[in-house]
Amino acid sequence: MEWTIGWWQISVQRIYPTNAQLSQTYNQAASWWHQHLQFLGYSHAYRELWRSLKNSNILPLGQDKLTICDCGIGTAAFSLAFAQIINPKTQITGVDISSQMLQKADQKLSVANVPHRICQSDVNTLPFADRSFDGVICAHTLEHLPDPIQGLQEMVRVLRPGAPLILVVTQSGLLGWLIQWYWGNRCFNREELSKLIHEVGLTQLQFVPFPVGLARFTSIACIGFKR
Repeated sequence: MEWTIGWWQISVQRIYPTNAQLSQTYNQAASWWHQHLQFLGYSHAYRELWRSLKNSNILPLGQDKLTICDCGIGTAAFSLAFAQIINPKTQITGVDISSQMLQKADQKLSVANVPHRICQSDVNTLPFADRSFDGVICAHTLEHLPDPIQGLQEMVRVLRPGAPLILVVTQSGLLGWLIQWYWGNRCFNREELSKLIHEVGLTQLQFVPFPVGLARFTSIACIGFKR
């Protein structure tokens, strides 16, 4: 943003946290993060989102021996909801930049008997071969990336042809801006998100509404498929 006032030109440029800063922030939040999501209704909203996708018959993820990559797994709330509603035998590979978040995710998935492995990595450089996964899921991670296209391209790279990417991001608006002020992330509206999805070559884009609750006013969910 830039303004001209008299003889003065004033500009404001957004600065994103470094990987080290982001990791430290979420390491500090890891001990209370899962309870925080439950208290605010996100864990319930995630389950209802997966239930809606399941009932719509647009998820080709009903077979056994599924492999799913959760980019920015946090404490595994999104993965746990997937396993509970879609397929409890899914092999979850959880990626996160925060070691403490990964430790909590490992504990939660182990207690729930969900097959999994965890990997500390930057989403922008996923340490997996091309076409490794039957699906990629990502909740509230894309908005932390300085270059969301790069992160999306990596997610698409590790998808098998025809496989889905299910994405949840922080929505533009008053509540989104409050979240943005605290966590340093960006916000998206549907038009911006749609443009990004199409830019990385995903097709059959569909937006999926959250149930009534906080998540409906703070988040956007969508699904797209690799060609």
